Amino acid sequence: MTENIIVTRKGRIATVTLNRPQQLNAFTTAMVGELEKKLAALRDDDQVRVVVLAGSGKAFCAGVDIQEKPYNPLNSRIFLKTFNRVVAMVENLSQPTVAILHGAAVAGGLELALACTFRIAAREAKMGLPEINLGLVAAVGTTYRLPRLVGFGKAMEMCLLGRLLTGEEAEAIGLVNWVCPREKIDDEAARLAQKLAEQPPVAMSLIKDALYAAATPHEGSNSLMEILSASVNHYTEDKKEGLNAFLAKRKPDFRGR
Repeated sequence: MTENIIVTRKGRIATVTLNRPQQLNAFTTAMVGELEKKLAALRDDDQVRVVVLAGSGKAFCAGVDIQEKPYNPLNSRIFLKTFNRVVAMVENLSQPTVAILHGAAVAGGLELALACTFRIAAREAKMGLPEINLGLVAAVGTTYRLPRLVGFGKAMEMCLLGRLLTGEEAEAIGLVNWVCPREKIDDEAARLAQKLAEQPPVAMSLIKDALYAAATPHEGSNSLMEILSASVNHYTEDKKEGLNAFLAKRKPDFRGR
């Protein structure tokens, strides 16, 4: 049976690879649970100094697999609470984390990357929050993680327009830390991870905690507001129209209902 989450180790560096390449590494419910278990093991392993997140195939992650099951206000609330908990686990690891965005990182995939300490993107990579184009609401930390990186205005632009950015555009607004050619991204990430692995782990953990606490003091309440908004949105006809149009590869006709 193929593992959807693969963990490999090289010295003090652990790499977590999302492994559903044919589905662009889109998350299923089971995959989120699997990621949580493997992150917990890394969190409790004092031999691991750095955690790298990567995707197999041509994408980093295309978000949530919307074809896994139909979502409604009740089951979406349960799923989103779990997914938010797992993404928060990435952010709250004592170890620094590095996201390798070699290809598409959109929707929940980008939200996962936002929770990482650092992001390296290929120039050719596409990243953004296209949920609005499907009549959906981004609800895995976008409202508080995105503005602290790109500012309020750019965050609003990304959320309401749903346009995908190139790696270079993402670097220009602070969405990613570094951009490089696709063929060099693994080497660049390895160099960064090795440098981090040589830093004092306790000091890094304390600095991370202090910066996050100062940057997002109301993260808990913001997360609940996101989940509530996304769950209620499942009642709308626009949400159904957006998903149907996406699956049919046509332009949606939103009616405000």
